[in-house]
Amino acid sequence: MARLLRRIDSLSSRRASEYGGKAQGLVALSRAGFPVPPAFALPAHASRDFFAAHLTEDEHPSALLKSGDFGPERLRGLFERMSRAPLPSAVSRGVREAVRALQSEGAVAVAVRSSSTGEDSGEASAAGVHETELNVRSEAGAEDAVRRAFAGVFQPKVFAYLRKMDVDPDAAIGVVIQAMVDADVAGVLFTVNPLTGDAGELVIDAAYGLGSVVVSGRVSPDTLRIDKATGGPRDRVIGDKQIRCVLGEDGGVREEPTPEELRGKLALSESQVGELTALGLRIESSFAEPRDVEWAFHAGKLVVLQARPVTAAILPSTRRWQKRRSDARDRARIVWSNVNVGEALPGVATPLTWSILSGFSELGFRRAFGSLGCTVPRDAELVGCFRGRIYLNMSEFMSILSQVPGLRPRRLLALGGGGEIERLEEDIESRSPVAFLARLPVTAARFARENLSLDERVREFEAGFEVERRRISGVDPRILPDAGLARMIGDVERVLDQSGAIMLTAYGNLLGTAVLLSAGLRLFARDRAESLQRDLLSGIANLDSAAPGLALWHIAEMASEDPEARDLILAGEASTLRLQSLPDGPIRRALTRFLRAYGHRGAREAEIAEPRWREDPTILFATLQIHMRHEEGERPLDHEQRQRAIREAAERELDRLVPVLGRPAFRHLLTLVRRFMRLRERLRGIVTEVLGGYRLVALDASRRIAAREPDAGTDAAFFLTESELRDVLRTSTRVATRVTQRRRQFERDRALPDPPDTFVGFPPPIAPAVESPMGGALRGLGASSGVVTGRARVLDDPAQASLFQRGEILVSACADVGWSPLFLVAAGVVTDLGGPLSHASIVLREYGIPAVVNVKSGTRVIRTGDLLRVDGDRGVVHVLQDST
Repeated sequence: MARLLRRIDSLSSRRASEYGGKAQGLVALSRAGFPVPPAFALPAHASRDFFAAHLTEDEHPSALLKSGDFGPERLRGLFERMSRAPLPSAVSRGVREAVRALQSEGAVAVAVRSSSTGEDSGEASAAGVHETELNVRSEAGAEDAVRRAFAGVFQPKVFAYLRKMDVDPDAAIGVVIQAMVDADVAGVLFTVNPLTGDAGELVIDAAYGLGSVVVSGRVSPDTLRIDKATGGPRDRVIGDKQIRCVLGEDGGVREEPTPEELRGKLALSESQVGELTALGLRIESSFAEPRDVEWAFHAGKLVVLQARPVTAAILPSTRRWQKRRSDARDRARIVWSNVNVGEALPGVATPLTWSILSGFSELGFRRAFGSLGCTVPRDAELVGCFRGRIYLNMSEFMSILSQVPGLRPRRLLALGGGGEIERLEEDIESRSPVAFLARLPVTAARFARENLSLDERVREFEAGFEVERRRISGVDPRILPDAGLARMIGDVERVLDQSGAIMLTAYGNLLGTAVLLSAGLRLFARDRAESLQRDLLSGIANLDSAAPGLALWHIAEMASEDPEARDLILAGEASTLRLQSLPDGPIRRALTRFLRAYGHRGAREAEIAEPRWREDPTILFATLQIHMRHEEGERPLDHEQRQRAIREAAERELDRLVPVLGRPAFRHLLTLVRRFMRLRERLRGIVTEVLGGYRLVALDASRRIAAREPDAGTDAAFFLTESELRDVLRTSTRVATRVTQRRRQFERDRALPDPPDTFVGFPPPIAPAVESPMGGALRGLGASSGVVTGRARVLDDPAQASLFQRGEILVSACADVGWSPLFLVAAGVVTDLGGPLSHASIVLREYGIPAVVNVKSGTRVIRTGDLLRVDGDRGVVHVLQDST
């Protein structure tokens, strides 16, 4: 036994490579003092000797890999032969002695794990590819398991992996015989987030029983994200954990239902989470690189079953992390909100979108704060990801903005929406205004300089953007080499940075001037301040984001000139209609011009994986159908005149309220707010078009990846980060494993209930119950003035637009510009998210559609057919009669 099987804790790191990757990892863990179950290792040359005794030279695994002659039938025959072949006597004797030794030390059973010399490396993990047999209770059973571990090389999945990952064809199979751990709770721990690349957090997956169901994906585990800097939780998701894997009485394992009382709570205690966090940090520090760790708790004791590098097939690079100013207690008080950002990007973001927009937002907010004269800590965490959704750190935002004397959370949230006002007010520390005032001359001079030249900067940018747009759109991605497509990402990134810098300058200016306008109106208009501000900001001319809806309305009016196209549109299903199906005529030409101008817009248009209107025009044709079927009522010109009259009446009221000497200042401030509002909406359209450039690259990159790796699917690029996508195009790195893992997590996140729009610390594990508003009201923020009564139509997706009827009240979780064509056929609009300065609110005021946003739970308590009264003046929605 001394020559063949060796105790893990007796091997040196130098010799461990002879025993395979899994054994090498256990040796390193053991020598570093981590709690590893007792184990023996069989060297990999034993498998070569085994194959030499029973195979011809051309049947050896290395020969088959080199020749490529390994069809399913041939592999099946070799597997069956090797499964019956006798082990060399030295191997057989050593295995039996190892089992007896472990049993004498208290092991009830052993686990027999394959340990290939080509696995658990920094390039290839082979996780789940090679054989593992659990709960082996006899010496003879261990011999059979070792034989099957050797024979398991001849499985198609192993050969497919070895060929795909370009593993050394001479790789051999060692074996680890380890004391079996009868786990109460088990799972995996990543010392870096494998989905987002965030090196500042640990990710723990846990379930009851053995960890095999977690590793194999057979159960939806609890998922915990732990902040490395503080040790506090970033998020906790309770999985359903419907089954658990336990040891069979006669060997092997079996699955059984998890008791009902355990499913709805975390499998780990707080102290166990703390132990795992400390363990993960120690392991990463010891190995000086991220690690994927399998662990288990038995009778309260934590053991490490194995730890491998986080491979290039999962994560090619990570960001460094550092200690933050906050401790765990502070992190538990952080207020997170997606009230505004959730409108721009509702739901779960794909990894490509997250990687682009998180960096874009982080840089943009820093620029915006700087333009206001605020200093931003280098370690400030401004943007967070929870269950795939993007959130803003409102505590950090308010802390930074508290540098501006007199600027309080209540005032800002009245414009942007969001909750936890009292907590934010309480947590804001009093700051001396000296530093801010000392910077004020420089800040004011820079602000004046930027705004005096802003129009010129915008004109120069738009001229340059037009050149870049023509250049980029004139290139067919399909004819570019991979390296050329990677360079195209750089071109798009540069334009995004330029457009984003100007847009965020405009947004910062809009926020600053809107705060001043709101403060002044409260001083003079008091209770009328909010509604007066809404009316003053209605009917703004040349608002880009309102143009698509008005243009469709005009196209519908033109239908009388083209009865053939009109009849075809009315007779067809909106989801099947396309521009190409229309006869040549005024409507087709008008729609062609429309798509040329606005085809880059769409629902969830900040999500790069979502199709644009030019790809899926369902909502456009559905809106045309509604307009054409209901020609009576207000015309576009009537609408424009009505909104202008509302705005002018508000201006006259403002003049009556404000003293004569203050009127010029108010008028100038109002002009600035309108100017910045128009500019932000125009630039938002450009940013959306730039994101469409990323989409073009991602679509073609996905095609190329699918051709090389069919297992990656047809949309693989959307499940890579931007840097990973560049790397794949430059090096042809294999990504199917990584993409599959991320797609699975993406689907799991989408299946989870949306976290609250605002929460403290981390989202509740289970979505809070909401009560019916019958007899009460849903309260939100008035986005557009007016009161209307009508039947609700709850829509999850603009693709359902064909269900909508003119005069209904649109109820949705959010409503960005992609929904705007429906606004003009709706009697009113109600959304869960959004604020008075959100894009949807601006468009709704332009259209004059009564609307209430930020009602939080509208889509959960309102049903299609409910009779609603929407009060856009007071920000209240009443359910007058339910649909039943």
